[in-house]
Amino acid sequence: MQGGHTMKTILGMLLATSLLAGPFISAPAHADDNEDACGAVLCLAGLMNGGSGGSDCSQYEANYFSIVKYHHGHFDLSGTSSARGDFLSQCKSVGADQKSSVNSKYGGVENGP
Repeated sequence: MQGGHTMKTILGMLLATSLLAGPFISAPAHADDNEDACGAVLCLAGLMNGGSGGSDCSQYEANYFSIVKYHHGHFDLSGTSSARGDFLSQCKSVGADQKSSVNSKYGGVENGP
């Protein structure tokens, strides 16, 4: 993955659509942030608000939706949602309310939108 360049591209896109994504960019990045988790939060929050990160968001979304838990061979909605929430919590730059909102919408979805 192209690390910093991709994240800068996503942040730039979100800044350009600040009316939709303004609340998600208010905090400075933390040194201990998981870039994949932050990318997932930003991209999925933008998607919730009608935006689209396009190809720049596809890998972040894929990473989030690849977290799937099973119980006795069946999709475990609460286990998957919990694991995805744990993943998003690795992004310290975004408030807990934003991460919770994203995970409430997509945490229990078996496949991506």
